[in-house]
Amino acid sequence: MISADGLEATWTFSQAFTSSFQASCSELASRLKVANADSVHFIAGEIQALNKRLTEATGRLPSYDQRQNELQLKALEKSLEELRSSTAGKTKFAFKRKAKIPASASASSETATPPASAIAPAIPAAIISSTSRTISDHSNCYLSRSCLCGTSSSTDHVEVSIIRISSSILNLLTTKNESTLSANTISLSALHIRDIQNSILILGTVDGSIMLHNLTNCVVVAGCHQFRMHNSTAVDAYLDITSNPIIESCDQVRFGAYPTELKTTTEQQPLVTKKHTELPFLPQDFSHIRATPSPNWRVLEEDELVRDWPLSEKDYAVQLERALPHPQI
Repeated sequence: MISADGLEATWTFSQAFTSSFQASCSELASRLKVANADSVHFIAGEIQALNKRLTEATGRLPSYDQRQNELQLKALEKSLEELRSSTAGKTKFAFKRKAKIPASASASSETATPPASAIAPAIPAAIISSTSRTISDHSNCYLSRSCLCGTSSSTDHVEVSIIRISSSILNLLTTKNESTLSANTISLSALHIRDIQNSILILGTVDGSIMLHNLTNCVVVAGCHQFRMHNSTAVDAYLDITSNPIIESCDQVRFGAYPTELKTTTEQQPLVTKKHTELPFLPQDFSHIRATPSPNWRVLEEDELVRDWPLSEKDYAVQLERALPHPQI
């Protein structure tokens, strides 16, 4: 017989999971409407991650919620397949988990008319635009907001992928440095971060969500609406966030409030907390749904908080070593 505490923990998990899952589906559906060949791979990866999350949650969700989540996921996969068809020849991407489409429909994807979906409608090729930017394959260096320069997008709202960064500092805060002035007008609509080791990511304000995968021994500083981190170890996250951050398959994660000394605009007001170690949010661990506290995260102690942030290239290697959390063996 399940105890009252066990039932409450299961219900709490179900509510948090379904709310987060549906929000993720809604966000991906919106991004699919304006996606291009360059961003298909990253969206597909996030859909695969959603599929994995839903599979692992099977048996812990009410049947109705399970069914609704499955329908949303299938609608996303359907829209992704249609996007792949519209960008054929522009990418080598291959999505491994295909939605079940009748052979008669798949044989003529250009002429067939798919059923309408209120969650993720078909993506006409005419509305696809380039709003993506990638920062990748850097090691042992200091990277500033100038990395965002050179985007060919006609909009100032850019979706950025940050991939394969090691032993480096990435500082996306706006500055008065002439080399970054043209990048100061760019707004970050979403960040997709993957395969980062021994690095500090000072990301500033992001209008939407931040998705992180495979981080090891890193520090992340960001203001955002949603923060979801998977398969990561030894990460210190300093956040200013409008929802509860979510972690899954992570360990040795420590959370802190966004440092007031890194606020750069009047819109970023200091967080209202009595102490630096009090969080204005409650992290959710989808790998631990018991009533007991998760062993995979904790709050940064006062003496563990970074005070001297590396905001310039000078002696960045020393500052990097001093600020990193260092995983416990």
